[in-house]
Amino acid sequence: MNRRIFLIVVSLLGFFLSLAFSLWYFADIPLTSPLSSLTTFNFINQITSRGNDKIVYGFVPYWNLDEVIIQPELTHLAYFGLTIGASGHIVTKENGGLEPGYKHLQSDKFLQISSQMEQQNKNIEIVLSQFNNDAIVTLLNQEQSIQNLLTSLDSILLAYPVNGINLDIEYTGKITDDLQQKFVQLVTAINQHLDQKYDHVAFSIDMYASAASNPQIWDVAAIEPHVDHIVVMAYDFHQRSSPQAGPVAPLFGGREYWDSDINQHLADFVKLVPKEKILLGVPFYGYEWQTTSRDPQAHTFPKTGSTASFKRVKKIMSQAKELSVEEGWNDHALSPYLSYLEDNQIFVIYYENSRSLSYKLDYVNQLNLSGISIWALGYEDDSRELWDVIDRKL
Repeated sequence: MNRRIFLIVVSLLGFFLSLAFSLWYFADIPLTSPLSSLTTFNFINQITSRGNDKIVYGFVPYWNLDEVIIQPELTHLAYFGLTIGASGHIVTKENGGLEPGYKHLQSDKFLQISSQMEQQNKNIEIVLSQFNNDAIVTLLNQEQSIQNLLTSLDSILLAYPVNGINLDIEYTGKITDDLQQKFVQLVTAINQHLDQKYDHVAFSIDMYASAASNPQIWDVAAIEPHVDHIVVMAYDFHQRSSPQAGPVAPLFGGREYWDSDINQHLADFVKLVPKEKILLGVPFYGYEWQTTSRDPQAHTFPKTGSTASFKRVKKIMSQAKELSVEEGWNDHALSPYLSYLEDNQIFVIYYENSRSLSYKLDYVNQLNLSGISIWALGYEDDSRELWDVIDRKL
């Protein structure tokens, strides 16, 4: 009898020691794959089946205004956008006419969709952007420019029914500690201004997916306390100019098959930013290139890359026979692609569909991020395919 009790005690002790070791071993792993197998796509048990009050933040660029349909799953609409000049003032004129972003903000279509959002008690935000390196440097180095920007903010919030500001400044020049610090000061000044003058105006900022991994203009840890959300632009891993075809938003496979992937960069982001502040950017578009073969990573011909909206992909699929369309799936990126022939030339497209988006939403749920941001509304046309997945998952 004593021997039997001894064996039972030893067995139980071994079980609890194994359990304790497993908990310790996995405790420091910030991210785990949302798929148990990249080839069978069986979900692991830890994945939540549905998110709780997730944000669905959709960018609508001015050139897509006429294509936008406000879907019930959308919680935030961000108009893209207004351009910040080097002086801090909003750019209103360009090439002898009105600047396009400024012009369309005053259009009947924007009034219509903003009224829709208001009636549904949803959020409307305006994106302030600047992508010119010289203009960014001038803006950050002149105190008067910052003051002009804050005055411009007041004018926007007075004139338009918006309850959020999104800052999209993308600098690709030489990074210095001084420039980084001045950018932090800009973000801090905007946040303090909004907090002091307005009760319910949210403030978010857009960053490249690699911002937490590689030195760039964003000092992520220093900026985080001064914003409500960080939009991680987890797309454009391959672009129009890429020398090889490849996935626009690969979840995995970066270390072996391309430069990087979403999982790799998110692992760094969650070390610096609370998960409830992160919005994972997902694309409603892809890219297509003329290529040397049908291979999914075929070499591309220079200057042949172009944006392939979901609407564009559907059109090609509807001509599958005449264009000799061949569909494929990249097991590493968890992304669909296709190739087709036109005028004896080969083209390859990488894009997002319901399956690839579903995996990204499971990833958001598993990490318990705040939600997603979409670039861009209008690229999906009137299709519900992508929205139905969002409805089921979030």
